[in-house]
Amino acid sequence: MKRLLTPLALVCALFATGVSVAMEPADPRDVGLSPLALDHLEKAMTTLVETDRRAGVVWAVAKDGKLVTLKATGHRNREDGLPMETDSLFRYYSMTRTITTIAVMINYEEGRFDLDDPVSKYIPAFADTPVLKDRKGTETEPQATPLTIYHLLTYTSGLGYPFDYDPSLEVTFEKTLWPGLTIKEGVDYLATRPLLFQPGARWYYGFSSDVLGRLVEIWSGRPYDAFLQERLFDPLGLRDMGFTVPDDDWHRMAEVYAPGEDGGLVNATPRVPNINSFRDGETIFSGGGGLAGTAMDYLRVAQMLLNGGQLDGTRVLKTDTVALMTRNHLTPDQGPLNWYAQGRFADNDPWTRLDGYGWGLSIGVRAEGGDHAIAGGRGEFKWDGLANTTYFVDPENAIVAVALSQYLGPGQDDLEMALRTSLYGAVLD
Repeated sequence: MKRLLTPLALVCALFATGVSVAMEPADPRDVGLSPLALDHLEKAMTTLVETDRRAGVVWAVAKDGKLVTLKATGHRNREDGLPMETDSLFRYYSMTRTITTIAVMINYEEGRFDLDDPVSKYIPAFADTPVLKDRKGTETEPQATPLTIYHLLTYTSGLGYPFDYDPSLEVTFEKTLWPGLTIKEGVDYLATRPLLFQPGARWYYGFSSDVLGRLVEIWSGRPYDAFLQERLFDPLGLRDMGFTVPDDDWHRMAEVYAPGEDGGLVNATPRVPNINSFRDGETIFSGGGGLAGTAMDYLRVAQMLLNGGQLDGTRVLKTDTVALMTRNHLTPDQGPLNWYAQGRFADNDPWTRLDGYGWGLSIGVRAEGGDHAIAGGRGEFKWDGLANTTYFVDPENAIVAVALSQYLGPGQDDLEMALRTSLYGAVLD
């Protein structure tokens, strides 16, 4: 069994890897966690690599605002023999959505919009966006009620993704989210395509956060990447989070892997959705999936939310705003919360761990009462990313946790289950 690092040794190890330490480290016993259970967490992550289910993983956990573990195992690039490191960079994909909501709510607090404002107030083309009479058809009708900002935030906007539409409607990533486009160009085109459902009718996963990112540009008068840098990344010391990866840091980017024909992992990076090249000079800043960064970057964002909108003396949001973001906004008629029950994934539904979750403002929230498929605390909120990244914030137990891999294929749940099973065995009475 590996010896648990003391807080001082943890600090030295983090500085040695070049990771900026902005959370005070702690002996897990001092914050109510079992060191043996954190050893179990390390073994669970290592097993994912040793059994060829992941090429590499990084995970980080804080309890009571103090860092108790930040570790890496495996490789970020098997072909070049590059080990996974705690400062490796990952495509966050859908974990970007939480960041976009934070940006939206900064503008909300500054009085730039109301939640019930029609989207067309800021993007006039959405006033005429039609709605499909049948999601699988092409015949349309007018909006029964106007599409609002609240619909976008609660994912009841009726916006889906290209594979949800009849091909004749020409809803493609190449015309909406693609390197070389601006989000203005992509969203303006999207406004000419029909919605899948009437606004407010039901929850559905799609382009909602990308439209929200464009609205941040309109409200703030700043490019979306610049707004995030100035209002979130710099204030919180998020050194590596962003839409581009500098050439000098490209070697830190983890490759994406998937099962090959023989069952072993093969490099699948060319197969990931090309919504962002992460190269300097591109202009598509996807609010739904375009960010990259480190585990420590995201842990700081999660800790800020757990703290009610502030971190290290820097306030990003009001406590009441965070509470609004992280409570369930869906009615029973608007559910269920499960993207993989729709579209091309209808026959391959691995997201049963979302049973018992509702939806806040662009974030999954643990609903009160009922059955839950995974362990968690009261008031917990979470989300994941396409290439197998995950995080959660547990206010009841004062825990924030992040686990990042880059993987496409079956067994997506394995990473989150390894994280949760170990940690919820670690909480001491």
